[in-house]
Amino acid sequence: MTANLSCEGCPSFLRTEDVLSKFKKGYGAPMCARYGKVLGKPGLTGLQEGRLLLAIGSKCPSNGDPKPPLPQTETPVVALPVVERQKDVRDDGMATSSCASCKNWISETQVQEELGWITGMCSAYGKLVPGHLLSKEAKVCPSSEFGAIRPDASDVVLLPEYDDAFSLSTDPVKEYFRKNFVDPTEYETDSPVSAEDTSNGVRAWRKLEDAETGNSVNLPIYRRDFFAEEAQGKIPNTGDEEHPETYIDHNKAVYKIAVLWTELDETPALWGEAGTGKTELYRHLAWLMQMPFERISITASTELDDLAGKMKFTPGEGTYYEYGRLPKAWKTPCVICLDEPNTGQPDVWQFIRPLTDNSKQLVLDQNKGERIERNTDCYLGMAMNPAWDPKNVGAETIGDADASRLIHISMELPPPILEREIISKRCELDGWKIDDKRIDTIMNIASEIRGLCEEGTIPMTWGIRPQIKVARSSRWFDLVTAYRLSAADYLEPEARDALLDVVRAHVQ
Repeated sequence: MTANLSCEGCPSFLRTEDVLSKFKKGYGAPMCARYGKVLGKPGLTGLQEGRLLLAIGSKCPSNGDPKPPLPQTETPVVALPVVERQKDVRDDGMATSSCASCKNWISETQVQEELGWITGMCSAYGKLVPGHLLSKEAKVCPSSEFGAIRPDASDVVLLPEYDDAFSLSTDPVKEYFRKNFVDPTEYETDSPVSAEDTSNGVRAWRKLEDAETGNSVNLPIYRRDFFAEEAQGKIPNTGDEEHPETYIDHNKAVYKIAVLWTELDETPALWGEAGTGKTELYRHLAWLMQMPFERISITASTELDDLAGKMKFTPGEGTYYEYGRLPKAWKTPCVICLDEPNTGQPDVWQFIRPLTDNSKQLVLDQNKGERIERNTDCYLGMAMNPAWDPKNVGAETIGDADASRLIHISMELPPPILEREIISKRCELDGWKIDDKRIDTIMNIASEIRGLCEEGTIPMTWGIRPQIKVARSSRWFDLVTAYRLSAADYLEPEARDALLDVVRAHVQ
């Protein structure tokens, strides 16, 4: 559950520009600070590099572990070794004092021209050797031998992941779920299920682990027949329109929320731009737990009666109190997501506040001060857009007293590698495969649009949601039209033109 899908989410991942500070030499590609492995190659497209990082990261046993002080090697292997050029015993009479004088050496210039990396290569062992290590490597190399260096890299056979045509042999998203997930309805328990658990509707326990601390927590999985028939219809299922099974926890928030709900009895508040998956994370958790999902959206026009309920009169029943959505959910087993409660009116937030303090009580002043205790299997979370961002019109800063009652989790956009895969998978659900070139174009456009959003030129956020809308629309329309339909045509003219100028520049 906690394994990263890609190297890019690992603490040991070094971007190309950060390699020099760790290795004293840049290789022209990202690197692994733990194993000293090259994680890319100049000239690869974003999707090609993404596939490489997915291939390496999904198989790495240390993916997600804290970054070590020193790498295991500074001479990464990138090509198949040539056994014929290797020796078992060092011949000191012919040994060189530097790799640069060895007949197995390929110069930095040739490697850069033909393979891309900006360092020389030992053809005997298929590894890159930076300039400051040439003497050190030669002293311990049994195959070091004087001779004219190799004129080119034409006979170098790169490892498969560094080949320009490399593609994953398996679908990375499916592989992720194969390793980390089993459909909740079929999941075999990781811990014994007691008689008390069974009476509370728990069918199994899913063990979640935190790679950084080694701690673990058990998330309950419920029996479907434990819930009323109406509630069963609210349980997210594999294959639903929202596809909760495809959510990838790139923020590693599932473990955090599981701890907050089951161990600390706290209320998580997810903060982030629109389209970063806040609401979908709660839906995903409801899918994992096989619980009814109650999404309660709050806006500036939401009336307290909509949430709490109100007195009603009918000739047949007389005067009675009809509970609103929140009291109904509060007293039943379910996952509740309060969506954007910081946009609601003051009396709405006052109503919500007691749910997050130690009492966990819902007080209905409208019904003579009735107090409704929370069901022990009711799990509450909030999803909010931050008020400090002027693009989030209507979002208000919550008071310090309210903030102190919540546990806060920042939701970031996924790394570009994963974003590409999310877009690709969503298009496949429509029955078509988007080509690599188009995804690269959409990602490059997004990079510039997000810059314009940050500086305020375009008054919106550009998360995953608009990316998916553009990609899906591009099946039927040209890219300019796809962007107009997805976002541009709702913007005021100056912002619209700024967005479309970016699109046209990339399309042309």
